[in-house]
Formats: sequence, C-alpha cells, structure tokens
Amino acid sequence: MIKKLVLSNFRNYKKTEISFNSQNIVFTGRSGQGKTNLLEAIFFLSVLRSFRTSKTSDIKKIGENSFYLGAEIKKEKWNEFIEIKYGEKRQRKLTIDNLPVLKASEFINQIRTVIFSPEDVNIVTSNSGLRRRFMDILISVINPLYLNALRDYSVALKNRNALLRALKVDLQSMDAYEDIMAENSFKIIIERQKYSKILIQEVNQLLSNLSNKNLFNIHYSADIKDISKEFIKNKFYNERNRDLKRGFTGFGPQTDEFELFFDNKLMRSFSSTGQCRLISLCLKMAKLNILCENNNADMENVLVLVDDVTGELDKVMRDMFFKVISRAGQAFFTFTEKPNFDFFENCEYYNIIDGSINKIEDSDESN
Repeated sequence: MIKKLVLSNFRNYKKTEISFNSQNIVFTGRSGQGKTNLLEAIFFLSVLRSFRTSKTSDIKKIGENSFYLGAEIKKEKWNEFIEIKYGEKRQRKLTIDNLPVLKASEFINQIRTVIFSPEDVNIVTSNSGLRRRFMDILISVINPLYLNALRDYSVALKNRNALLRALKVDLQSMDAYEDIMAENSFKIIIERQKYSKILIQEVNQLLSNLSNKNLFNIHYSADIKDISKEFIKNKFYNERNRDLKRGFTGFGPQTDEFELFFDNKLMRSFSSTGQCRLISLCLKMAKLNILCENNNADMENVLVLVDDVTGELDKVMRDMFFKVISRAGQAFFTFTEKPNFDFFENCEYYNIIDGSINKIEDSDESN
C-alpha cells in the first residue's frame, strides 16, 4: 500500500508530493491534466518500465535531463521508502530506505501492480510484441529470476546481432553468446508455457460467471521441437548462415507468438470488438487473481491502477470487475468526473488541473 508518492520532472509534474490514507484513491479532472501520469509513475515504481512507452526518455518532463520517483510503502510490519533516479544517458539509481539496490530483480517485488487502460484491447488485436510484453511483465513480477533471464538473453541477443552485421565475424564470441541465449531461452520458454496454461484457466473461470463455457484458449508458439538447452543451441548454430544474410537473429524468444482464441476462432482476425474488449479485460483480471494467489503473505503490496475503463462496462461485468479488484491492497482510479457507483462511496478524491493536485474534502463537495 502506498502512503506517499513523490515525483520530480516526471511527465507534466515539476515537483509533487502526495500522501494517501485510503485503500481506494480517485483522481478526477479533464483529459490531458496528468491523471494517467500518476498511474504511470506508480506502475514504473513497480516494474521499472512504463505501460505507455518503451522509451524512458519520453517520460521526462520536457526540457529536463533527469527524473525522480519515490514512494513510501506500507508493509505488514514496517514502512519502507523506494526511489528511482534516472539521469542523463539512462543512468539509473535504485534505493530502498537509502540503501542502493544493484539488481532490478531485487527492486520490482516491492509493489505489484495491474494496470487497466483503454489500450488493453491492443493486447488482443495488435502485434505479437504486445502479447509477449504482457506475459513477460506478469511472469517477471511473480518470478524475478525470469527478469534476469530476459535481461541476460537480451544482452546476448544484441551482441550476437552486432556480430552478424560485422565485416568479420568472431566465431568464438558468437558461440559464447549463443550459449547464453540457449540457456536463458530454455528458462523463458518453460515459464511462458507454464503461465499460458494458468492464464487459460483463470480467464475461463471468469468467463464461466458470464456464460458457463470455456471459450478462451492460448496457443503459445516457440519455434523448437525439443525444449532443451542443447537443441536450442544447435538451432542457433544451424541458423547462422541465414542470420548472416539478413543481419539479425531470426529465432528465439523475441519471435515467440501467443495466439489468442475465442470460441475456437483466432481473435485478432475473427472476433468482434466487444469480444476483444471482454478478453482483454479478463486477461488483466486474471493477472490480478494470479498475483493475489501468489502474494497471500502480503496483500497490501498488490495494487490496481484503473485508467477510466469502467464507464463502458455493463452492470454484470462491472460488478464482477469491482469484486475482482477489491482483492487488491489498494486501488487507484482516474475519471473525468466523480463516479456515482456505490463502490466509490468511501474513497479518497483528488482533482488534477494541469499537474496541480488538490485533495477534495467532504466540505468541498457539499458546497
């Protein structure tokens, strides 16, 4: 549970500090005032990346070279303060209670977030990279060792691709990078297979509340016949000549696909807009359920971030949504106007105007 959030040079916030005293927090205001930026800051503190962009430079305040995020986190028996400082040339400093944290995997477990946004439908309808990203973030939050495997694979992949484009190929280095890639590919594929099955079960459990049918499925496709380090390494070796011609690595976890099916039909090709929105919402609710089930010891550090998505839901879906997210230790919402659902009766309200945050007291609403 977040007790205090501090931002400096983040998006449209020059320097802001805000304290929270409730389980449910609502940010209201017109579009473009900075409501979603606050959710993005919390998400970034959770997984060290944005849910809106892959470029860290995009989230710095225009004209600034660095940004800072900090949060006081309420734990079961104590509070701790986590901080992220990004300087020039993507220099990053992570601290917990003023002590440096050198590994990202040791930082991202402090708070665990699930973001619900209108763009979630793109997980279903858009390119395979968004589905890989969704799966990778889910697994990384539950299993920090998976994040290490992704990082080590990505570094080796970048170096192998550089060798493929070099005028003279260093075969000894190529072999060393392929060994790293094979070892981590094996770890990545195993976890992706595992959580694909878990997601299928969780999504169909949610759908059963609506239709009593198991309509959803995921076909995870990794271009291998044998899930072993030896087979994967041999495949990298056998693909060298082809990769040299195209100048990049054409095989590996970066090319894996998660095909989503609804009622035995490939969703991105045959499902309606309504079905795609339904499944994208169920995927995020399933993620929240998985995090809660893996975090029974400390539910307060499971957070929900809801970016103005409840208005389009019918009553049955909305009731199920509120029931699921109530499992989280804390929830943050954005709306253009104060919501009138019963769920929001005892919330803490803030109005956002061009990056200025003003708490709405009961006396303010009565006037």
